[in-house]
Amino acid sequence: MIVEWTDKDRSRIRPLFEAHRRGRTVIFPALDQGRGIVWVDSIEEPTIARLHLTVLNALAGDSSSPAAEELIRMIEPRQIVFGHDEDWTQLIKKLWGERLGVLSRALLSPESLDIEHLKNFRHQLPSGYTLQRMGLEDIRRLDKRTSMHIPTFFGSSKEFHEKGIAFCIKYAGEVVSMASTFTPFIDSFEIQVDTFDKQHRRKGLATIVAAALMIHALENGWVPQWDAANEESIKLALKLGYTNPDRWEAYYQKPP
Repeated sequence: MIVEWTDKDRSRIRPLFEAHRRGRTVIFPALDQGRGIVWVDSIEEPTIARLHLTVLNALAGDSSSPAAEELIRMIEPRQIVFGHDEDWTQLIKKLWGERLGVLSRALLSPESLDIEHLKNFRHQLPSGYTLQRMGLEDIRRLDKRTSMHIPTFFGSSKEFHEKGIAFCIKYAGEVVSMASTFTPFIDSFEIQVDTFDKQHRRKGLATIVAAALMIHALENGWVPQWDAANEESIKLALKLGYTNPDRWEAYYQKPP
């Protein structure tokens, strides 16, 4: 039987998620900050758990538990889900069968990031563009449909301004490219990069704005992580100094 973990103290379920190598910058800040909903197979002695963050679901613990299938069946179509090992993956594939959707990703290593290398990109800003850290008014003016991580994981522009970080590039006073923290964080975060208009792409703006955010992070002792969703994102990460793409998959259930 699956039940919701309602205790604000999540220290007893936190060890179940320690085996996760990917998604840690999303999982552990959420657990430690009390965000999201956690489902377990037992309040007294939990052996499996599911952290649900709006559209993301991380599975943890022993996938051979009798309640593991029930835990997965609770996940609604289009919700993204991943476990920490191949056993969880095989169980997801078995239960969802032909309705299984796959999202290919690659987590890159930040071990070789170099601030001096990143600073070189500042000089490549094209004429007519300006680079700056985003203030609350700039964030409020964003079309949240193109920056879905803000309402999804922060709730509001004000919360994002208080708990996140964003740098942007402007043209004619308007934000045309930005790099920001994907979710609220503690000491490490995933980077979200967006260039909003086709006319401003292919000018190196994503590289420059991402480098600005990364420099700010490294100077403050934070680790900027890069989890790429496509080959173009991998190429950008390698250009910035990340290495060793570790390819992995997340899943979702297609609607009937």
